[in-house]
Amino acid sequence: MDTTPHPKPTPVHVFVLLDRSGSMEAIRSDVIGGFNQFLAKTQADGVQTDDGRPLGKARLTLVQFDTQDPHEVVFAGRNVAKVPPLTEATFVPRAATPLYDATGCFIARIDRRVAKRKAAGKRPEKIVVVTITDGQENSSVRWSRSMILDLIEARRAAGWTFVYLSADPSAYADATVIGYDPRSVQQWAPDETGAQLAFTSLGSGLAALRYALADHRDVDPGDFFAGDKPAEADRRRRYGT
Repeated sequence: MDTTPHPKPTPVHVFVLLDRSGSMEAIRSDVIGGFNQFLAKTQADGVQTDDGRPLGKARLTLVQFDTQDPHEVVFAGRNVAKVPPLTEATFVPRAATPLYDATGCFIARIDRRVAKRKAAGKRPEKIVVVTITDGQENSSVRWSRSMILDLIEARRAAGWTFVYLSADPSAYADATVIGYDPRSVQQWAPDETGAQLAFTSLGSGLAALRYALADHRDVDPGDFFAGDKPAEADRRRRYGT
C-alpha cells in the first residue's frame, strides 16, 4: 500500500434529477433497480484507490419531479455511504413532465449550496448534475427553454458537469437544446437491460472522475462518458435508434 502523503482530492457532489412523471411507471422497477445498482457500486468504490491513495468524498442529492411537485427532495447532501436504496415507496410515477421548471429549481438549489460553502470557507465541490428521464418537457410554466439554456451554459463555464440519461429517442435533441454537451448524453432502452446498462455507465463514469481527481489530473467537464456508452450501443443494436 502506498503510504506517501497525498493532497486531498476534490470532493464530488452528484445531484440527481429524477423524472417521476406517469410515463415512468412502465419502467419503474427498472429505474429502481438501476439506481440501486449505481448506488451499490459507488458505495463499494469507498474512500481510497486500489493502491491506498485517498478518493475525494462523494455526496449525493436526489430530487424527483412531476407537475404535482417539480422539486421533491428525497435526500440532500448525504455521504454516499449513508444513502438508502430507492424503493417503490419513494419513487412513485405520476402526472406530467415539467423538465424546465424542475431543472431551474434544481440549479437554484445547487447555487445556494455553492454559495454557502464559499461563505463558510469550505473547499469547492466538483458538481455533477445528472438528469434521468424517459421523455420530453411538456408542462413547465415558470422556466423557458432559453432560460434553462442560459443557466446550464453559465454553470458549464464554471466547470460543472451535466449528464443526461434518457429512454426517449429524442434524447440528444432534448438535451443539447438546453445546453448539455452531447458527449455526456446517453440514450437507453426502456427496459431492465437498458436501465442496468445506463446506470452501470453512470457508476463507471463517476468512478473514473473520482480517480482522475485523486490523481489531480485535468478533467474535461463536458465529456463524462469518455466515448463509452454501452446503454446506447445496446439500444441501437435492438431498436435501431
